[in-house]
Amino acid sequence: MRCLILDDSKAITGLLETIVMDELGAAQALVANNVADALVLLEKKSASIDVIFCDLNLPDIDGVAFLRMLSERDFQGYIVIVSSVSHRVLKSVEHLARNHHLKLLGTIIKPISPQSVIQLLRSIGSHGEAKPQPSAKEKLTVPELVNALEEGYFECYYQPQVCAMTRNVVGFEALARLQHPKRSLIFPNDFISLMEQHNLILRLTKDQIVSVFKQWELWHQQGHCYRIAINISALLLNDLELPEFILEQIKKYGVKPKLLTLEITESCLNEDRIRALEVLSRLSMYGINLSIDDFGTGYSSIERLQSLPFNEVKIDRSFVQSAAASESERPVLDSMIGMANRLGLRVVLEGVETLEHWQMVCHSGCDSFQGYFIAKPMSVDKLEEWLADWDKMTD
Repeated sequence: MRCLILDDSKAITGLLETIVMDELGAAQALVANNVADALVLLEKKSASIDVIFCDLNLPDIDGVAFLRMLSERDFQGYIVIVSSVSHRVLKSVEHLARNHHLKLLGTIIKPISPQSVIQLLRSIGSHGEAKPQPSAKEKLTVPELVNALEEGYFECYYQPQVCAMTRNVVGFEALARLQHPKRSLIFPNDFISLMEQHNLILRLTKDQIVSVFKQWELWHQQGHCYRIAINISALLLNDLELPEFILEQIKKYGVKPKLLTLEITESCLNEDRIRALEVLSRLSMYGINLSIDDFGTGYSSIERLQSLPFNEVKIDRSFVQSAAASESERPVLDSMIGMANRLGLRVVLEGVETLEHWQMVCHSGCDSFQGYFIAKPMSVDKLEEWLADWDKMTD
């Protein structure tokens, strides 16, 4: 682990440096007392920094502006906010960091407790999917992605979703992975944006849909009726031919539309986009479920939920983790679930990563949930073995 510590107090930087080096055995701890120095270090070491500790009250440029700069530089490591500002300000900054698509690991409130730092950094293991992969530090190129599509290097991994009432597996979220022959497994954070920029995302999405539908057909032949969830890029909501393609594949593989869910990230929605509204309406008309992914991190409103044909919300992991960590945050999660229930929407919770999360969500009023405490996304061959073990535990 390599860290960058940004704080105007040398006492604080010294304490954090001691904790990460001596207690956690970090490989390196870079120190900056202002944003200008931090940016210089980032320019030289950005690719190798795993975690940035960021104070908010700084002498030149404040920590809030620094978060924006990290987003503009597409920083892929984790962020830890370290501050003594009020609870409300911290929550606002946390929300801002997520909207910047930064990987917020958590917040440490001053005065700093060594145990809080240790506990937070050790939790990186439970966020394994989000951790930058060594194989992807050398950025992928467009020719590599085109070749990967042609050669079939993309695979579907499946993360189980569990019914909150019965604890039975009710379905899976399908997630794209790139099994590059010259690198280790590569995650979506390292290829989705590039594919969107170069008009490759439609090809990937169609390939993934076909792969998932083939797998669903096999499950159906075995007597299973699992729900399947597939992520759809917001850019594809402008493709008026997408509904026809999905319907053709549904008919070809015998997939039941009511068991198919298409997840669209909330922050990408814009109800003024007429084409997107047409695509969503037609998909819904076919009986396909539409889910707002990462619900609560974008621009939610009752009007939006009522005007667009969604029948499911997928509440972002941050709300589950905050509710488990603080009693004062639990009403926020409860109110979101209650609102969705009153609107007749299914509720899926993500980010169930500990026993405490599990115990809370089982009685939260949601319909189903997923997370690393249950299982990480896995290939089909590993999934079969996992399902057999899960059935034994729930018998």
